[in-house]
Amino acid sequence: MEMNMRAPNIALFVVAGCLAVLGVLCALPIEMPLPGLNPNNAAWYIFLGWFMLAAGTVLPLHRASSATE
Repeated sequence: MEMNMRAPNIALFVVAGCLAVLGVLCALPIEMPLPGLNPNNAAWYIFLGWFMLAAGTVLPLHRASSATE
C-alpha cells in the first residue's frame, strides 16, 4: 500500500503551532489569564497540535477541478 504525504495547509500549521505553544505555556509555572488552561491539560494541547499536523500530512489534497466535474 502506497501512502502519499504532503505538507499541511499553512492555516492548519499555524493552529497546530498555537495549540502546542499553549500546551507548553500551560506546563510552565506562570499565571495564565485564560480560563480552562491548567497544567493538567498541557499534554492534551500538545498532543492535539501534533495530531492535527499528522492528519493534515496524510489526508489527500482536495482539488477544486474535481469538484466541478
